[in-house]
Amino acid sequence: MNPFLLTEVLVRSVRWPLRRPFVTALGRKSFSDNVLVQVRLRDGVEGWGEASSSLAMSWQTGPKMAAALRRLGKRFQGRDVRDFPSIVREAWRLEPDMPTAVAAFEGALVDAFCRREGIPFFKYFGGDRRELKTLMSVSAVPPEQVSVRIRAGRRAGFDGFKLKLNGGEPADLNRERVRAAHQAAPRAKLLLDPNQSYRPETLEALLAALIRDGIPVTLVEEPFPKKDWAALRTFRRRSRFPVLLDESVQTPADSLKAARENLSDGVNVKLAKSGLFRAKKIVDAFSSRNSRPTFMIGCMAESKVGLAAAAQFAMGLGIFHYADLDSDLLLKPLPIRGGYIRRGPWLTLPKRDVPGLGIS
Repeated sequence: MNPFLLTEVLVRSVRWPLRRPFVTALGRKSFSDNVLVQVRLRDGVEGWGEASSSLAMSWQTGPKMAAALRRLGKRFQGRDVRDFPSIVREAWRLEPDMPTAVAAFEGALVDAFCRREGIPFFKYFGGDRRELKTLMSVSAVPPEQVSVRIRAGRRAGFDGFKLKLNGGEPADLNRERVRAAHQAAPRAKLLLDPNQSYRPETLEALLAALIRDGIPVTLVEEPFPKKDWAALRTFRRRSRFPVLLDESVQTPADSLKAARENLSDGVNVKLAKSGLFRAKKIVDAFSSRNSRPTFMIGCMAESKVGLAAAAQFAMGLGIFHYADLDSDLLLKPLPIRGGYIRRGPWLTLPKRDVPGLGIS
C-alpha cells in the first residue's frame, strides 16, 4: 500500500476576530474570514494550510476560498503527494483566480509530504536559519494612536515598523502619522505602505516633507495603483527612493518585468498571492536582473497556521531582508500550537527538529 496517497481533504471555514480594527487605504476590517485545509494521507499523516481573506484581494471571500479548496480536494484525492509539483501546476490551471486557495492547498501538501518523510518544513526549503525577525504593521489610524501603538511595539521589542498610509486623506495627516511614529521610536526603521493610494507627485511631496522634518524612511511599498507601470516609471525617473512592489507582482513574469525595467528595488512576497514554489520563482526572476535585490516576506491575516508556512519558507531560503509576519498579534488568541515560537519580533524554531510545520 502506498502511504503517500491523498485520501482525505477537510475544509473548515473560520472567522478569526481581530483584537482591534485593521485600517488601510483599501478599507477596514474587524475580523478575518479564513479557511483551514487539512489533508490526510493513507497512513494517517496530516498536513495543514490556511487561506486568508484580505482587504487587498477582496474577491477572495471565505465561501469562495472554501469552495475552491473543496474542488481541489475532490480533483486530487487518490494522488501521490510526492508528485506535488505537478499537482500544484494543475491546481493553478484549475483555479487561476483563487490564489489563496491554491496556496493553502499547496502548503498542506508540502507539510504532509515533509511530515511523512520526517523533514522539517524549513529544511526542505534550504534550512538556512532557525529564526526570523519581523516588523510590526501599524494601521492608518490617527497620529496619536500611531504613537501609542509604536510605543507598545517598542516595549515588546520591535525596532522596525511598517506604517499604513492613505493617500486619499489630507497630505498633512500622513505626514503627522510618520512624525508620530518617529517621535515614539526615533531609532526604529520606518517603512511606508500607502496600499496603492498615491500618485508620483503626491509621494514626492510627502518624501520631501519628511526630509525637511529630518525623518529617515527606509522604503515605500506599492505606492501607486496596482500595475500602474507608467506611474512607477515616472517616479523612478525622478527619484532614487527605494520602492518595493507587492500587489503588482503576483507571478514570475511580473517580477521579471519589474526588475528588467528598474520599476522597483525588490518585492514583498506573500504566499497568499503566489504559493510556495511560485514565490521562489518570483525572487529568482527578480534576482536574475537585479544584483542587489531587496525582498520582504509578508502576510495577509493568517493565523499561526498560515504564518508558519511563510516563516519557515523564509527561514529556509534565508534571502529576505524584511519580514512582515505579525498578523498573529492582530488576531485574538487561538488554540493553535507549533509552527514557531514568538518572542516579540522574533520567530524561532525549537532546537529539536519537528517534521513538517509542526502545527497541531
